[in-house]
Amino acid sequence: MQQILTHKPQGRWFDFRAATLGAAQLRGVSTFRIGLDVLLLGRGRGKLTSQEYFLEGAWQPGLNWAQRRAFLGLRAGKALNLSLQPPFTPELRQKTQNKFAAASGFQAAGLAMPRRLGIVAAEDPGSGAEWLSSREALTDFLQRPGILPCFGKPVFGSTGRGAVSLIGLEPDGRIRLGNGQTVPLAALVQEIWETHARGFLFEELQHPHPDLARMIGPVIGTLRVVTVHDGSAPEVLYTVQKMPGKAAMVDSSAGPLGGYAAIDTYSGRVLRLQDRRRLGGTPMEANHVTGAPMVGETLPEFDAALAAARAAHATLPELGVLGIDMFLTDKGPVMTEVNSSPFHSVYQAAFARGLLNPDLLPKLQRVRERFRAITPRPKDGPLP
Repeated sequence: MQQILTHKPQGRWFDFRAATLGAAQLRGVSTFRIGLDVLLLGRGRGKLTSQEYFLEGAWQPGLNWAQRRAFLGLRAGKALNLSLQPPFTPELRQKTQNKFAAASGFQAAGLAMPRRLGIVAAEDPGSGAEWLSSREALTDFLQRPGILPCFGKPVFGSTGRGAVSLIGLEPDGRIRLGNGQTVPLAALVQEIWETHARGFLFEELQHPHPDLARMIGPVIGTLRVVTVHDGSAPEVLYTVQKMPGKAAMVDSSAGPLGGYAAIDTYSGRVLRLQDRRRLGGTPMEANHVTGAPMVGETLPEFDAALAAARAAHATLPELGVLGIDMFLTDKGPVMTEVNSSPFHSVYQAAFARGLLNPDLLPKLQRVRERFRAITPRPKDGPLP
């Protein structure tokens, strides 16, 4: 049966042997040296897997050992995030993991978010969008004039899996997706109900600011803003602009891989590009959707986006770290969702630099100091 909602494509695999040979050649060392790096970094504080070592750039030439040790794998990154938070209560989890409930709170605080159109749920989710309580209700909703185009995503979950952009209905009753494919409406409805009956949210489709579209193409990409809070006020830790791949509906690994743009936090200027189809640390000359070089360009309305991200974190002052997803739209910056455990691999791949570097580490240490008395050091936590 065809999968309609975005998902990680089957058959995508990592060629460890080719990566090892290529890294050894570019660094001018033996494959044994590369293998030893992988072993030591996997056992060290960063807990890097061999795939993370290559895809996030810890292998690259010119780095000293301290710079390689600054990279964190997924295990250590999750443990770091736990150490920068208080113990989670059910109420706090609801605010950060339930996208529908979180959006209600942010909108009540006056933050701009996509207009919510409807929500599929087996149980009444409350006010804020039309409740689509059955397959029939969802079918009628998607056929109603004025609903399409729209964007749909699971209420729970991350990494873009399960999302879909819906452009319009065809004369034969099929529905056209954002990647140009058409599928039977009944099949889409069935898949949503079978896989996301806990909650599937439909929102107004967002379009990129014209200056951003010139750089990354017509499909909007997320500006990931990670903020930290040491008890005084939220501040921005880093920013990365995600770039959707060709024929992609989202900018995540759920579908064709795109790229990352490392963004200077103070100016909004693009510092470097990373093609997600290649080893981390290898240069990307231009966006492969538009052909735009991008490096040196400045993102539109960047300061306003950062102000909105800090305001979002200010509504959750009890949290020490947040990944805040912003859209730079043709109507201004819009916040889409937050994540209390952001994947720092995004930063490392974009900047070709480990997270625990001299610029970011002091900020992380201050947040850790805030929570040290109430949050014990998690297993694999890189900070004491």
